[in-house]
Amino acid sequence: MGIVIADDQERERVWLRDLLVRNLSDMTPVYEAENGQQAIDLTVQHKPPVVFLDIEMPVLSGIKAAAAILQALPQTGIIIITNHSDEIFVRKLWKLVPPDGAFGYVLKDSTDQQVVDAARAVLQGDCWVHPRIQRIIRRSESATGLTDAEFEVLVYIAVGFTDKGIAKRLYITEKAVQARLKCLYTKLGIPVKGAAEDDDFNHRCRALNLSFRRGLINRSELEDWEEQLTMCV
Repeated sequence: MGIVIADDQERERVWLRDLLVRNLSDMTPVYEAENGQQAIDLTVQHKPPVVFLDIEMPVLSGIKAAAAILQALPQTGIIIITNHSDEIFVRKLWKLVPPDGAFGYVLKDSTDQQVVDAARAVLQGDCWVHPRIQRIIRRSESATGLTDAEFEVLVYIAVGFTDKGIAKRLYITEKAVQARLKCLYTKLGIPVKGAAEDDDFNHRCRALNLSFRRGLINRSELEDWEEQLTMCV
């Protein structure tokens, strides 16, 4: 039993630990980790029903720790508590959690009551998502959200692959790559009709700029992507 909380900032751990002890005393003790690997080790050892994870931590990020925890203990409730509202993180968590799993996504400027509500919801097998993040999920599921195929080519152009390079890695034709990019540009609001070499905008650069601003991608993920996508080049 108990709860695991992981954050590399002691101040954040103290605040969260005290809040949980006051409001969920029946779930104590609270085990504290300073990095993602410690969070995994404590979770495997104590098998808590719920784990709180910051995203940016040493050794392993909260997202990577969540992936390892869910692989070992799929029914563990995961609550991300972070300053990041980027769509990339919500998308990753959404894919990691099993269809019948429980998860929460809480921003660190949430009220104490919101954090407690999130913990109780996940303990009951439900999901709790911060109101500001809910609009991201709705957008991702709507007609204007990116498909997995469109997001995939966005990642490749962010790392720097050409159409030919993307086609080679995805085992599709260059024409198929260009079709995905055209859909990506359209959903980002980038005009593609009549595109030519003398256009004022470079479509790839424009797409990356808008994607950064929307939180579809962020710099903290680029290093991981580059490592993964260029390993076999």
